[in-house]
Amino acid sequence: MSSLSTTPIASHHTAIVSTSKGHFDAIQATTDQSCLCIVVPIDVYINDLGYMSTFPATLGVTASGTVVRVGAGIEAEDLKVGIESVIAYTFGGSEARGMQEYTLPPRWLTAKMPDSLSLEAAATVPNNFITAFNAFFNTEYLGLPIPSSLPSPVSPPLADSPILVHGGGSSTGHYAIQILHSAGYRNVLVTASPKHHEYLHSLGATHVFDYNSPTMVQDIQRVISGSGSGKLDLVLDCISAEKMVSPFGVVAILLPLKMGSNLQSNESEGLFLDIPEELNPLPKGTRLVGVRNFISLQQNAYFKENLMQKILPAVLEAGSIQPNRVRLLDESVGSLKDRVAFGLDLLRKNKVSREKLIVKVA
Repeated sequence: MSSLSTTPIASHHTAIVSTSKGHFDAIQATTDQSCLCIVVPIDVYINDLGYMSTFPATLGVTASGTVVRVGAGIEAEDLKVGIESVIAYTFGGSEARGMQEYTLPPRWLTAKMPDSLSLEAAATVPNNFITAFNAFFNTEYLGLPIPSSLPSPVSPPLADSPILVHGGGSSTGHYAIQILHSAGYRNVLVTASPKHHEYLHSLGATHVFDYNSPTMVQDIQRVISGSGSGKLDLVLDCISAEKMVSPFGVVAILLPLKMGSNLQSNESEGLFLDIPEELNPLPKGTRLVGVRNFISLQQNAYFKENLMQKILPAVLEAGSIQPNRVRLLDESVGSLKDRVAFGLDLLRKNKVSREKLIVKVA
């Protein structure tokens, strides 16, 4: 955020940068202050596979911290320097990325935090909240009507229609369930590991199914058999439910699509920005859409104006969305570079479940 303040800022700061495929380092970058940043699968894709990146590429797609300067055109009362705590979706150029001591996100990707929320908890929210909200309410994807507020004061038109969230134990699933419940949807079906079932019910899931069960398809079919066509018309991130999906339905897949069962950097397994036809097992006529967050936000005028600046702050202030559980990687893990290396390795080995890795940056 360029200066309207006289607050002194160092001319250089530490940033975690992927320098080439499979390698990253802590470097001194020119300062253009984030305190905390998440480590997520996209960071593994950038570092290990060079996903959508030109090296050197700074890591970190979500950050929280205190405003130290604001740019021209930002009113002083909007973001108070030295006082206001904010969270930002930092998926842009390297100067805007979160894994550095100072970051420069645009205002439309920055949200004010309520005083009741810690910086650690706040850092868990934007990336996956935006993903779920975008998938459900963007007309490019599942196209549900945008609620006037969360919780919604009125029931939506498809309130009782079954909507499936495949992988409810994931961070996106965590927010997807809460968003649907808060928006007034009363038939939210979720697949997840049994260890997550009780918690997902508490978030608003109506029915939860074991996604490793050999009878999962039949179990879900029994629940939806009494509704409409007896098929699912709306599915988020479900490519294994081909027997349950209506030929007139819509399935939203989160991109990039990574083949294989973990995040290990095996390029032969493939990382897709589009869904290859040969990998589409769905009935003919079913619309399969790939959800692209950053591009969608840039192109959707309503989302760009409202999602981070108005909707997310209001939702957090109302307490209608609960953040992820935090696993803090601080000085006890080692240097900043050590913390990031540790977090990336946990993700590669599938050692992260129902929590977000939060790196203390500064």
